[in-house]
Amino acid sequence: MMNMNTKKSFLTVSITSALLLGCFSDSKNSNSEENQPIIASQFSNILDRSGTPSHLAEVGAGNHMAYTPLHDNGAWHGHLLPDLSQSNENTAGGFGTTIIAEEYNVSMAKYLEKPMIILDGKKTDFTTKAYSIPGALIQKLTTQDGVVIDLTLRFVSDRSSLLETKVLNPTTQSLELSLSGQLVTGYYAKDGDAQSQPSLSEKLPNYTRTLNSDNTGNVVVDFGRERDSWYVRTTGESAFHITRSTPTITTLTDNAYTSIKRITGNETFYTVFTHTLTAQEWAKEKTVVDDILANPTTYLTASINRWETYLEKGLSNNSAAPEHERVAVKAIETLNGNWRSPAGVLDHHTVTPSVTARWFSGNLTWPWDTWKQAYAMAHFNPDVAMENIRAVFQYQVQEGDALRPWDQGFLLDVVGMNMGKPRAEAENRTEFNDAQTWNERDTKPSLASWAVWEVYSALKNEHQREAEAIAFLQEMYPKLVAYHNWWLTARDTNKNGIPEYGATFDTEHNVTAEEAAKPRDIHNNWNGLAINAMKYKYIKLGEDKWTYDAGIEGYNALLDSQNYVDIGSPAQTAASWESGRDDAAVFGFIDTIADAKSTEPMSITQAQQIDQLGRYAVKHGFDNSITVNEIVDGNGKSTYIAEYTNTTPENNDKLNLAKKEWQVKFAESKDTNGQIVGYSLKQESVDQASYWYSDNNYLAKIAQAIGFSDDALEFKAKAEKTKQYINQCMFDANSGFYYDISINSISLSNGCAGEPLSHRGMGPEGWSPLFNGAATQENADAVVKNMLDINKFNTHVPLGTAALDSPAYGADIYWRGRVWVDQFYFGVRGMANYGYQVQANEYVSRLFQNAEGLTADRPIQENYNPETGAVQGANNFSWSSAHLYMLYNGFIN
Repeated sequence: MMNMNTKKSFLTVSITSALLLGCFSDSKNSNSEENQPIIASQFSNILDRSGTPSHLAEVGAGNHMAYTPLHDNGAWHGHLLPDLSQSNENTAGGFGTTIIAEEYNVSMAKYLEKPMIILDGKKTDFTTKAYSIPGALIQKLTTQDGVVIDLTLRFVSDRSSLLETKVLNPTTQSLELSLSGQLVTGYYAKDGDAQSQPSLSEKLPNYTRTLNSDNTGNVVVDFGRERDSWYVRTTGESAFHITRSTPTITTLTDNAYTSIKRITGNETFYTVFTHTLTAQEWAKEKTVVDDILANPTTYLTASINRWETYLEKGLSNNSAAPEHERVAVKAIETLNGNWRSPAGVLDHHTVTPSVTARWFSGNLTWPWDTWKQAYAMAHFNPDVAMENIRAVFQYQVQEGDALRPWDQGFLLDVVGMNMGKPRAEAENRTEFNDAQTWNERDTKPSLASWAVWEVYSALKNEHQREAEAIAFLQEMYPKLVAYHNWWLTARDTNKNGIPEYGATFDTEHNVTAEEAAKPRDIHNNWNGLAINAMKYKYIKLGEDKWTYDAGIEGYNALLDSQNYVDIGSPAQTAASWESGRDDAAVFGFIDTIADAKSTEPMSITQAQQIDQLGRYAVKHGFDNSITVNEIVDGNGKSTYIAEYTNTTPENNDKLNLAKKEWQVKFAESKDTNGQIVGYSLKQESVDQASYWYSDNNYLAKIAQAIGFSDDALEFKAKAEKTKQYINQCMFDANSGFYYDISINSISLSNGCAGEPLSHRGMGPEGWSPLFNGAATQENADAVVKNMLDINKFNTHVPLGTAALDSPAYGADIYWRGRVWVDQFYFGVRGMANYGYQVQANEYVSRLFQNAEGLTADRPIQENYNPETGAVQGANNFSWSSAHLYMLYNGFIN
């Protein structure tokens, strides 16, 4: 493998050649071999991009797309290489195609433009070589007669990809070339099994796909309007265009096309694939397509140079081993693949969590993901990094907001091309007004200033764009300050300057007038309850059905009474989302006997293993003996349910002591007029306090850089006060770890809101003060000792989201065991910050070595099993990619 110095010198030659090629060649007919990528060509098949879909939704684990198509340049479709291992059909030369149907990525075609050569009236067989490099899919087909077809596919605009087809015909004969495409016809398959699912047309009759062709043989697929499916969404105006530089004779069937042309000698022609979401988009892109076909090699050269620049800028670690460099390239490919261009109500380019994950695709944008993505992409794609941040701030709540004027400065948790119905109605939107994923129930922890400062630093120091760097700070500073101030208004219930996590005042959390008046049915459980009261539900002791109620006082009183088997509140769910760690133990999440329920036979030991709360309660003297009962319904279907054997009041009292230690109460946040503006957990989170410390520090840096010295001094003072509070109130000397603390009705004599919640176990929140630089050296030493303990976090893949000895730990539980790469990065960066670089490097090496498929061609995963390294969660995950890139850039040597 070439070292980076060699790569850079070759890149200079490559770009110079490209410029000369554009100046002195006939761009439409020139041979582009003179301008092949130098760096990208070293990294073939970093990701397995093969697949031949037959169904709209072909999924693997977690119902996520089973393939990893090439997506690039913000476009709303993707392409696959043929799966040449499938022997039932020859798909060589074709490209499987997926489209992003607003919020979901689905398969459109088994293949498009699959070539077939007819020579002397006979079909010829090919030998095929198919592979990917960063930014391109490449196939080479060769016949026994020496005819060669070279295929190169690249993305060249934010709606179009370009296929170059070169036919080298050394025979003296004219040959017939057939180009064919086949749409998928199945609806759903998991792990290759269609599971007796209906066909696509049967399942989604409104999602019609009408093929048409013009007089030159170009093909268009028009999609019918579908709004109700949770797998695909279309406006009735979306279309997929196949436009060629050469005329063909095309025939169509319901789900396929065949286009024929004759070739004599050698010939190069081009095909543009375009997916547009509205008629207006196509009207705009049509002129781009015309220009692409007029100047195809100019567009291909621009794509080559764009990717060479990404890699030249991104692969900056000259000490990295080849396997680590490949992971860095995989991270760069993944982040660029998750880039989406503007669509619908979102005016900016953005980066989604995962284009192949069912709930994370489209142009759905989260703040928490964005801060991390932008931090990494600043080094190789700074323009998209800036745009990603702008996308988050586009719908920052302003003064006089139509929906939530009390939340000025608030950043929505999820935005995308379709707006949520409440906001769309408030803003009188007549289109893009029916989102399935838009979310205003919470925000995310603020590392916004951390990300903005990194983008600024990279622009200035790595990309030599100092004027733009300063302009970006000036643009973002008032928005960052407004967001910073919002936390103190809406999430500081005890007004001590340390914000909590919480939830917004929202129709999902609070009873509306309509709900209070409407009779109860399966869609409404809130009839007769107080308007604007906080919703909650619970199962009473001795019962098995949910009771629905409202009011924060009743909710907190019910927690005190212990008169429930299970309890839940939409606001509590949102508050856990706001932390970015959805079901973390520190927020009271722990599995109970109610979770010990199965349709398969379950042993007593299995049931007790599931019942984490019962096992925890043993320390209070609770008898957690269990009986497993089989319940058979009227259809003969069995359900196995666990129950406690000892149901005496005395034993239940001991269980209640344990339940009380895992309860999370709420407090209302009110404005100066007494109006409820949101809810806060009655605990102060150490990770939030640590991010708050960083936010103040980075705001001080930004203020100083753009000439607001007085602001800088104020932010520095707030940072210092926060640091003192973290070390005085949130560190437990007995266990040597940082924890969240309770908010008592009366603060402690030392000024702390309450005591550390150490009984809920250790989690990554405990090393957040190290990552953010808020810890003292003495406290950091104690924390690192726990991080290196083989009975806590020193596992096969280290630094899981709960310690092995946490009462709520489970190796495959989302935020109570699995290794998330962001929390891993925060951990090792924190270790390095306090002098433990050697140990941090060893942990990084172990992650790269033990995380399944990381150095092979598997996608980068959402999270990993700490005990086995097995992949878990969504595939092609952006923030994992971002932090792996940071690890490559900052630790690998």
